[in-house]
Amino acid sequence: MEQQNPKNNKSIKLNVKEIFHDVWHYIVQNPRFITLLFATNMAFMLLFKAIPGGITNPLSIIWFIAYYIYWCFFYRYYYGLRPYIFSRALFASLNPSGKALLMIFLMGVFVAFLPMLPLLFGFNEVYLDIYERYLKSYDGISTANEIRASLGDALIFYSVAVLLLPPLICKPYLAWISSLRGINSSIAKVRQKTQGNYWQFVIVSAFLLYPDAFGTYFDQLLNCQGWIEYTTNTVVFVITNIIFAKIYDFFYIKN
Repeated sequence: MEQQNPKNNKSIKLNVKEIFHDVWHYIVQNPRFITLLFATNMAFMLLFKAIPGGITNPLSIIWFIAYYIYWCFFYRYYYGLRPYIFSRALFASLNPSGKALLMIFLMGVFVAFLPMLPLLFGFNEVYLDIYERYLKSYDGISTANEIRASLGDALIFYSVAVLLLPPLICKPYLAWISSLRGINSSIAKVRQKTQGNYWQFVIVSAFLLYPDAFGTYFDQLLNCQGWIEYTTNTVVFVITNIIFAKIYDFFYIKN
């Protein structure tokens, strides 16, 4: 029987509820491994927090390489592919991951300059106060009232990102997983398999991004020095990778 996929069967759609159910089932079935993932990921977050200057410090390059290998290990382990770390697939994965990083950079530049557009169109008096509050909130120098008001601005910022993530990040991420499995890792192949599922990916992206917005908000509001933000990011990013593993299973293994 011909294998069905979104290209020859338009009725195949990603069921987000089932994906979340599968993620929960995987977490319940693998408590020790998941606990190890959370603990190790938190250690990575704290290590990055301890690097003076953060991303501007050359030492952060070593951190990024180690963190990259860490998540390569997760997917190799998840699919039972030995060796878990040192393999040709890890080097092959640099191609789709490089494209994904380029897309992330371009999206970051776009989103960073997006709040400036109203100023360019002459909404100076109406918009200038909002823009200044936005800058203050992300520089960490807001007052309590400004932090509360900036949550709405941040949600708008994240809403734009949620709409951009499906084509720019989600699909290259699936191509990256393919490369780690040693099979076709072209982004065009991913688009073919996932066509017609844009809004499903928007829902997944919203589930993954909005906790970061609220984590940052409460961290600033309660002056927790980044602890709520880092803890939220730790949990969300572990769950993110499990979600993408299950999404990949749906498009590449089940269908």
